Order: sequence, then structure tokens, then C-alpha cells
Amino acid sequence: MKIALDARTIFSPKPRGTGRNLLDAYRRIPALRPDWEIVLYHQRHAHDCAVRDWLPSTRDPDASRRKFSNLHTRRIDIPGDRFNLWLNLRLPRAARRDGVDLLHMPANAAPVRCPLPYVVTIHDLIPLVVDGECAPAERQAFRRRIRGALRNAAHIITVSQSTRDDLQREFDVSRERMTVIPWAPDGLMTANDPFVTERPARSRGDDSPHAAAIRAVRERYTLGESWLLNFSGESRRKNAAGLVDALALVSAALRARFQLVLVGCEPARVREHLTARAAQLGVLPQCRFLGFVAHEELRGLLRGAAGLVMPSLYEGFGLPILDAFACETPVLTSRVSSMPEVAGDAAIYCDPHERASIATGIEKLLDPAVAADLVARGVRRLSGFTWERTAAAMCRVFERAVKGAAAQGSGRAPTTRDLAKPEPVAGGVR
Repeated sequence: MKIALDARTIFSPKPRGTGRNLLDAYRRIPALRPDWEIVLYHQRHAHDCAVRDWLPSTRDPDASRRKFSNLHTRRIDIPGDRFNLWLNLRLPRAARRDGVDLLHMPANAAPVRCPLPYVVTIHDLIPLVVDGECAPAERQAFRRRIRGALRNAAHIITVSQSTRDDLQREFDVSRERMTVIPWAPDGLMTANDPFVTERPARSRGDDSPHAAAIRAVRERYTLGESWLLNFSGESRRKNAAGLVDALALVSAALRARFQLVLVGCEPARVREHLTARAAQLGVLPQCRFLGFVAHEELRGLLRGAAGLVMPSLYEGFGLPILDAFACETPVLTSRVSSMPEVAGDAAIYCDPHERASIATGIEKLLDPAVAADLVARGVRRLSGFTWERTAAAMCRVFERAVKGAAAQGSGRAPTTRDLAKPEPVAGGVR
């Protein structure tokens, strides 16, 4: 079987979110299905991208070729790429010419017309379910794009039950057409990830192998001994302003013991707005508003944090929660959308719309006994979220999709055997 992936997010110079998740998943698939041929279609030259360290490994190219002998990359492009022609024209034509059996479209979009079957991954429906997230015209364009991707998909992968429920409500998609396959922690955060070779070295006299990474970020960003970490951004749903407001309700004595570090406050006007708000509330000395932070530094920031605070209004999955568990960092998050299904009983929950609720959660998070219990629960929770399970579940979906497409092509209707659901993954999540 020949499987192809729209791998543009993997080949980004600074892959985030979807790109890094796909990298972690597709590192496992070649070994799980050695008889498959896997093609990663992209637009960028590999030497310009983070993926250059993976295919092939510059440290051991022979071992890399053996490990990924059935995985290939192919750069295709189209001049100008107006009207999204790479996705709608160049990719499906190349895949058909190359004899691909199935396309995996991993990022909420698919070609308008595709001459071969495809599986689409829908991460979230944020523009449709979060008020004020985008302009009405953008909202309608997003709805049309999702509807088109769903209409002709051989199968649909969602990363959470929350997104699956949103799809059912907004587009009346039957559950039989969808499979929930959750992500897992970022490989860089996981101590036993076999694909991560660069880890913080154990310094002489240090009790922790992570001490050097923590010390490096503390010095680089002039942090104190204790901080709470938040992954922020321009989107209102990240609730950065609500978090700053909540900080002002925490007792002054407790505030003096830590800093609130918000990462990803881009563009600059976001930092300026948050800085002005914190100054007005009298909490600016306890705040650090950072823009883009290199991926390699996130490990030190997260592992050195006294806690992850994530009072988001909505998340399609909430991957930082699992990353925090992997870094043995306690978590405060919201009891909305996908976050409870990811965090389970291993987090303190708050109402993200109530700043007093967030403040109370912060105070609980900083209690040493509570934090220790949360860390232990988080480590146990991680056993249900592994990239091996995620990759295996993806493989089963791909096989079912190809079998179902073949049945339709032969003129017979797909049977219940063709459409049987894969086995549960991640603690019973389907």
C-alpha cells in the first residue's frame, strides 16, 4: 500500500503544533508497516527545515536509511501558488501520477476535487465555536472549507471527543465516519523517546539531568527561582488577559513568591497590551511577557516551572497539558472543551470566565502537597497517551479507508467489516 501525506507543516522552518505532532507520528509508522511505501509531499527544500535532522540522520545516515527505508520525501511546487493551487491541483495530480492509494490531509483542509481517496484530520472548529475569533467572512470561508473536506473524505480523524462532538453538531457528521485519535506528549519532553538524541547533559554535582536546561532558560529570560508558565498568543481564547486579571486577585504575599511567564505573546502589540494591563493592575513586576521561544527552550521552561496555567476558553486538544505531565509539572486548566478529557483527574480545574476561579486555582497549584499529588497523577495519566498508540491507530484507519474505497470502486457497498471501528486507544478514547 502506498500512503502519502501533505507534509508542509513538517517542513516548516519552525514547525509547531501539527507539524511536530506529525513528525512524532510518522517517525513510528514506517516500522509499524514495513510493507507500506510512505511519501511526504512538501514545498520547501529539506535543508531549510527542522526535518533535515530526521531524514536522514546526519549522525548515522546508514541507520536512518534502514529505519526509514520505506519513507520518502518529494518536493513539488507550483509557480505563484495562487488560489491554493498546490493543495487543490498540484498535490492530487502528483499523488495520482505516483500511484498513491490514499492521501492523508492532516490540517483541517482537503483538495476541492481529489481523484483518489483521502483521510482528513480535523483538529478543531475554533472559528465556528468561539465567539469573536474571526471576522464573519473568515468564519464562513472556514465553514465552507471544512464542509468540502468532510464531504468527500473516506474517513475523518479527530484529535479529541470534543472536536468529534463539534463536528457532529455543526455538520451532522455520523460518528461511524469519525475516529478519535489523540496526540501524545512532544518527543522533546519525554525522557524515553527513542527519536530524541539531544537532551540536557547531567552537570557535575547536579542531582537532576534537566538542571542545565532550567538554568539556561532562567539566565536567558532573567527569571527568578519560581515561575508559572502559560502558552499564550494573539487569540482571545487563550485568555491571557483573564490570567493577568486573576493574578491581581492572588494575595500579595503569594505573588511575591513567583513570576507569571506567558510565552508566545505575538505580535509585539499583544505584549504591549498585556504589559499595560499588568501595570494598571499593579502586577507588572511579577509578569514576563515573551514572544517566540525556540522549541528547544520550552523543555527547560516547562520542567523548571512551578506549574502550567492554562485557563483557555477552548482547545481542540490541549497538548501542553501532556507536555507538562511529561515534565512532571502540575497543571491548572479549564473544565471546558477537550481539556478535561486530556487531563482527567491529574489537574486542578477552573472556570476560565471567572478570574476569581483562576486565582483560587493558582493558590491551590502552589500548595506543595497538592502539586506533588498532581505530578504523580499526571505521570500515571501519560500511559494512555503514546505516539506508538497514536501511529498504530492511524495505520488502522488508513487500512480501513483503502479497503472501503476499493469496495466502492468494485461496485459493492462497504460492509460492516469494512467500516468496523478500530480498537480503543488512550484509555478508551476512540
